[in-house]
Amino acid sequence: MFIKKVAKLNTKLLLLPAFFIVFQLYAEADMKKIDSLNRIISNQTGRERIETLIYLSELYRDISPGKSLETDTMAIDYAEKAGLKNMKGVILVSMGKTASLSGDYPLALKYLNEAVRALEQTENYTELCRAYINTGLVYKNLADYQNAIVYYDKASELARKANLKDQLASSVTNRATIYFSTGDYNKAAENYRQAMQLYQELNDSLRYAVLTMNLGLVYWQWNKSDLALEMMMEAMQVFEMKKQYVELGKVYNNIGKIYYQDFKDTTKALEYYERSLAMRELIGNQLGMSVVLANIGNIYRDKLDLSKAFNYFKRSLSISKTIGYKEGEALAYYYLGMANKQNKNFQLSNIYLDSCLAIARQHNLRMYNDLVNEAKMTNYFSLQDYDSFLTEYKVFSAGYDSTRKALAASEFKESNSAKRLSELDQEINNLKDSLHSRSNALLGFQLISALLAGALIVLIFFLLRAKKKTS
Repeated sequence: MFIKKVAKLNTKLLLLPAFFIVFQLYAEADMKKIDSLNRIISNQTGRERIETLIYLSELYRDISPGKSLETDTMAIDYAEKAGLKNMKGVILVSMGKTASLSGDYPLALKYLNEAVRALEQTENYTELCRAYINTGLVYKNLADYQNAIVYYDKASELARKANLKDQLASSVTNRATIYFSTGDYNKAAENYRQAMQLYQELNDSLRYAVLTMNLGLVYWQWNKSDLALEMMMEAMQVFEMKKQYVELGKVYNNIGKIYYQDFKDTTKALEYYERSLAMRELIGNQLGMSVVLANIGNIYRDKLDLSKAFNYFKRSLSISKTIGYKEGEALAYYYLGMANKQNKNFQLSNIYLDSCLAIARQHNLRMYNDLVNEAKMTNYFSLQDYDSFLTEYKVFSAGYDSTRKALAASEFKESNSAKRLSELDQEINNLKDSLHSRSNALLGFQLISALLAGALIVLIFFLLRAKKKTS
């Protein structure tokens, strides 16, 4: 059933031009909303006008981040003129989200820090939670996970106190993404499931779909490829139905990765990657573009079209550097290193791999440690630089020894646990035997006591009778 469903969806996905006609219709529908809102703004005053401007900014955000910021600026100017200072924080949160989406993280932090200061002076806890969460998201994209967790925890604490279930779910979701990025998949899954339960209670099918996609990535890391793909397809249908272009860009990229890395289907992978890139280019999502460009480059590297591969990797690296996206930089450097290795340019390969490792160590991206070590080891061997090879081999050997010791310790602990369980089993059996013996002894004692009591009663009866006769 699932295979038929996927086959049906794949047939539909091949109709790429038709999809973009649909996308254009969606965009035109949004433009109609935008035109309608622009017409009524001039007739609005006070809080109502600001709320319309913020909604207008949200609509622009998926189409033109620049226009979105321009609309928020109009809202700020009007709020100051109208003396509505309590709305300033809400507008600044919107501006921060737009700046973050466009990849201008310093500007995003500036707006969001101003929003936090403004909102902390009000009792608008919902928007304050959003400000904390969006600040955490910017730090996450900068690979500053410590600060990201601080802001997600602030949001969680405030959401619990103010009984804001939706904001609690959002902060838990974002904390899960940190665990996923740092390779702690068990904690990531635990947090995703907790958030899914909250969104199910809130009847929020869109955010539930986002979490379905994210949890699918965890299952993919656990080598459950079929289940991961099924979850991605399920999420994709919701995103298409609800016209969620940002999420569609993500899910297409994720589906492409599964087809490429697990099913070795470069044709389907490239179709999904190109769809993701086109979507992200349309909405100006710089971070998303950097990721999918690197993934497309990897497809061409696999096809041995290295000139195209280098072009995509360098475009990806350029965007990541421009917006300060550290995970994207590490990924592009790694792929450039591997492409140069494949091109037998081993020295340049090591330069790129060292750049990857430097970022990985600085930002705790542990997944690159073993990958870079292995690649550099083979590079040095190919260069006949045996001293450097031995240096890398020692790193490899130390990691192997560490893993072996950890495994031995785990096996010892398991053995001790099994031994202790066996001992406890024996102790339980001994206790059972003892209890059984004591139970039999008690039963015997009770029987003897009953017989003695009966004999005593008979004796008393005869004594009383004898006494009565005597008297």
